[in-house]
Amino acid sequence: MITICRGFIVFILLICGYAQNTAAFTDYQDCEVSSDVEFFDLTAHPIEPYVPSVDEEGNTYLRGPALANAETNHYREQYSNAKVVRLSMDRYASLTSNSPEAFKNFESKLIIVDPECNELKLFFGNLIGNSVVSLQTYLKMYDAAERLEHETLQEFIKQRVRLKPKYIHEIIELLKSDLAFDPTLTRSTFTDQFLKDLKIGEINNHKKGGELALLAFAKKGGEIRTRNIDLQAFIISPKTFRGIKQYDKMIILLSTGVAHIVPDLDVRLTKYALGQLGVSTTEILIKQIHDGDDLVCQLDEVQHWYTMEDGSVTRECNFTQLVIKSIQTDGWRSTFDKDHNPISYSRISDIYAKHGIVRVVH
Repeated sequence: MITICRGFIVFILLICGYAQNTAAFTDYQDCEVSSDVEFFDLTAHPIEPYVPSVDEEGNTYLRGPALANAETNHYREQYSNAKVVRLSMDRYASLTSNSPEAFKNFESKLIIVDPECNELKLFFGNLIGNSVVSLQTYLKMYDAAERLEHETLQEFIKQRVRLKPKYIHEIIELLKSDLAFDPTLTRSTFTDQFLKDLKIGEINNHKKGGELALLAFAKKGGEIRTRNIDLQAFIISPKTFRGIKQYDKMIILLSTGVAHIVPDLDVRLTKYALGQLGVSTTEILIKQIHDGDDLVCQLDEVQHWYTMEDGSVTRECNFTQLVIKSIQTDGWRSTFDKDHNPISYSRISDIYAKHGIVRVVH
């Protein structure tokens, strides 16, 4: 007897899968996947159903794992002449979210292609292999698995998905990319205990999107791709915000000789995440700014910033712009107080000695 019911069921599942396109991870333009026709051909492949041998009382001779293995081997042989089908992961997720065993009989002829073209196999319904993907792709995969309540995919993403390493400048770019990440989604990848320990709370503000993304990268085991085994970062902050004009950006000076201007930086979360990635991170509190020629901005006796320019005094300070000018001149020597920050001052001196000048990246 030739079975056709499974092919018909999978056909119905495939049609229903189109209605779940919200689970799509990517357009797969760069990955080799099979056409719908090739997939339908596989589901319609003629096979003999597995009929286990039984004794006189109708009990199967094989039981448990032995019976399951015998059935698997039977269908592997039945589909031995069928063409291998490369199925995109979003199609796999849609078709199996409500029917985990939809591919049971012909899983040996399926290759599941993840959003970044990594190839995975199926064995007893489980995804076998490893996916190495970008942080953005990982978050999309996580989101789709959660929305579909796909337990197999959830477990795979938790256990078998690894992140591609990033260079240090790419790490800092994460902090600059608040709007590229959904803070609600990123928070969902953390356990309640992790959120509690870091006192993150209900952060749904997109201004924290980059910090949460960096935390997700570190928490998932992300690594920094670098030959420099002693990466250091210095977050330059004002000692007080009184009198600071338009303070929505901060400066991160790296031991690579590059300073990045980062908007809306949460210093506490940034220090923690960079520390988890092996980057020694120090916050330097500034109480005066020297532009290379003069002391242009400092704190008064009541700890309020004021600017001196052409003999006039203004009780405010354009902190970020003046610090940028300071670190690009010899003014940094006065701005970074040697007496109050001797260790940081020595390390920053080493940066200038090695690189000559600090390059500023906005």
